[in-house]
Amino acid sequence: MPTGNPEWQICTPTRDRLGESILWHPVEEALYWIDFYGPLVHRQKCGGGAVESWKIDQAATIGSLVFADKGRLLLAVDHGLHLLDTSTGKTRFFADPKNGKMNLAYNDGKVDRAGRYWIGTYDLSEREPNAVFYRMGPDGTAEVSDKGFVICNGPAFSPDNGKLYFSDTVGHRILSYDLDVNGTVSGRRVFFAFANNDGMPDGLAVDSVGNVWCALYGGSKVVCIDPRGTLRRSLYLPATFVTSLCFGGPELKTLYVTTGWNSSTTEATKADDIGGAVFMRPVDSPGLPEPVIALWDMKCDHEDLDPMKAGGRLL
Repeated sequence: MPTGNPEWQICTPTRDRLGESILWHPVEEALYWIDFYGPLVHRQKCGGGAVESWKIDQAATIGSLVFADKGRLLLAVDHGLHLLDTSTGKTRFFADPKNGKMNLAYNDGKVDRAGRYWIGTYDLSEREPNAVFYRMGPDGTAEVSDKGFVICNGPAFSPDNGKLYFSDTVGHRILSYDLDVNGTVSGRRVFFAFANNDGMPDGLAVDSVGNVWCALYGGSKVVCIDPRGTLRRSLYLPATFVTSLCFGGPELKTLYVTTGWNSSTTEATKADDIGGAVFMRPVDSPGLPEPVIALWDMKCDHEDLDPMKAGGRLL
């Protein structure tokens, strides 16, 4: 579908209030992403055609999804982490690293190349530096990796898994950390700082040569930054709220980008803004396959731990 920008194509019929957390499943050859406010989980197989969606009841928002073993998805909804079985549409509670804190909700998360799950929170007022960034084990236990943010976003990992990149959204900067084989981070530093008129750094992805790609929320663009921290490309989209991105397609050489048309406080007002669509375009450097986390099932053996229901439908 044309966009008014010949470099970008719209690849789905959906129009999400706030699309987020897009990932390509290399085995299924399918795109997965969410509508933060739906709250909805979407899947489009083979990068085109009909979109299957699961409405997640009893949750106000979904911050992110990652791929888990046994064909499941691990969803970070506002109040906890839940497993979704897409074959049955059932969800089950798994863990709550923030231990019920009502001033925080879950946001972006990713699995690193060693199969560890990293999940961030955000302050519900979007003003106080209360947000925490966790590393979670396969049994649902979590450790604090860093804290003191308003909104945690990203994260992403270098090809050798030796560096972790993190979007300090309100701070208008990408941070980098050294990541050791045990999952411990150290050496926090500023990898790249953005001007206020660039927008705020949101989702991140790293390609096979180590370039860091960042979605700029409010900035109508994605940028490519090389491993040394030098800006290499800025790609503009016909949408104000650019949120997340991934590499997909048969050779992982298609860049997919989610956008939104309405945030918690602001609605896009440009007449030509087509936020809410999922955009795609070819890129030169391929991405890397998305890792999968293997989880222990001891915390989700009983249906009575499931406070949520989900159902799929074709859009």
